[in-house]
Amino acid sequence: MDRRAFLTASLAVGGCGVVPRLPEFSDLERYSAHLDPATHRPIVTIPGTLGSRLRVGREGPFLWGGPNRLSLDPDIPDSARLLALPLGDGTQQLKNLTDGVRTAGVLRRANARILGTTVEETIYDGLVEALNAGGYEFSRTVEEERARSGNNPGSLEFPFDWRRDIVEAARDLDDFIERKAKQIERVRTERYGSAIPAEKMRFDFVAHSMGSLVLRYWLMYGAQDLPEDGSLPELNWAGSRRAACAIFVAPPNLGSIGAVTSLTQGRQLGPLQPEYPPALLGTHVSTYQLMPRDRHGRVRLNSEDGEVLKGLFNAETWAKKRWGLMDPLQEPLLTMLMPEVQSPARRKDIAFAYLERVLKRAEHFHRAMDRRVRAPATDLFLVVGTGLDTPAGVVVDPESGALDPLIQEEGDSVVLRASALSDERQGGNDGRGLARPIKYRTVLLLPGEHVEITSNPVFADNMLYWLNDQPRQRSS
Repeated sequence: MDRRAFLTASLAVGGCGVVPRLPEFSDLERYSAHLDPATHRPIVTIPGTLGSRLRVGREGPFLWGGPNRLSLDPDIPDSARLLALPLGDGTQQLKNLTDGVRTAGVLRRANARILGTTVEETIYDGLVEALNAGGYEFSRTVEEERARSGNNPGSLEFPFDWRRDIVEAARDLDDFIERKAKQIERVRTERYGSAIPAEKMRFDFVAHSMGSLVLRYWLMYGAQDLPEDGSLPELNWAGSRRAACAIFVAPPNLGSIGAVTSLTQGRQLGPLQPEYPPALLGTHVSTYQLMPRDRHGRVRLNSEDGEVLKGLFNAETWAKKRWGLMDPLQEPLLTMLMPEVQSPARRKDIAFAYLERVLKRAEHFHRAMDRRVRAPATDLFLVVGTGLDTPAGVVVDPESGALDPLIQEEGDSVVLRASALSDERQGGNDGRGLARPIKYRTVLLLPGEHVEITSNPVFADNMLYWLNDQPRQRSS
């Protein structure tokens, strides 16, 4: 055996059985040693779908994420009307269909009632714990956050109404950032004697799932709405001027087939939990915006290799297939949602008009998000969940319209790897390649489940390195 072969064999034998130690949250304190609290960039976390608590007004009942149960019972008419968005009379703009529901913080822990017992489950608590270990100052409880309302030095959460339009949430984010910049300048000046002026302040962001789409739209377009004439908003990168670093975790960049099954079959979040019928979920504007693109062939006729269903964003397709709001079996729920409308035919007309608007809005949103653009003045990082079988497509019976979710691919159990990567090599589009709309500075492929990724110590270690130790490539 020559010397090189001997050394190689020795190293191989010496390395056998060595298991690397995963980082622990106590290790993350190394990132906070050199931070100056007066000048350290503020940070904003943005949750995903179902990740914000919702209640009626400031003191009304919780319809989602309450202290004793996850949600109201959708089988009760008054509760169903609170969980749904108002359908109006078929003529109003979607942004004008409001219901008095407001956010009440990010859902860090969820409480569900199972057989009379309250069961607690961690949602975003791990993310907050990791950030605090790395030198941030997030409140430990909702009560603590309320107590320091208006006095936050720069560790912020942005809850939003996940039932409503994603663009609407992005516009709210713009207002949130401008208000908080002024607040942070005041608080830091009072506490430390100096602060970066509000107009020059830049923020870091960590966004999960649908929250990543909220953040990305805001980075690209700021507070602009989608133009009513169907054109695209001006790509001015207004949000990027306020953002130094943006970390997108498990984003459904090219949609999720789970949105289609929720809108057509309803959804149940776990055993012994309420079932949310398709017509109720069909009032949620954002869910349509989470559907996959037509061009990727995620909905097929007869078999996995069958013809691609065209017109997923056409209300006539939904009427013919008797899906969601157009399902005759959903008539009792429509009666609950529109008690003032006596005629079944009138209720159907209102539901169809609403469906037309939300589908058109979703397709418009997709066109705005899928533009191939130059990188902004922000460092962008992408975390992609991998290693789990994930629903990828459905097969439709052309006669009954019934859907069978048979097709699975790699992902995080909710979002496909291909969707998070904006991989266009789907549905016979192999020639388009990995056509990301935006180039990321780093992409981390991390085995794990959709929500649990946010509390993964490997993710936490990378996240804090990107935020605090990674040299910035770009400036405003």
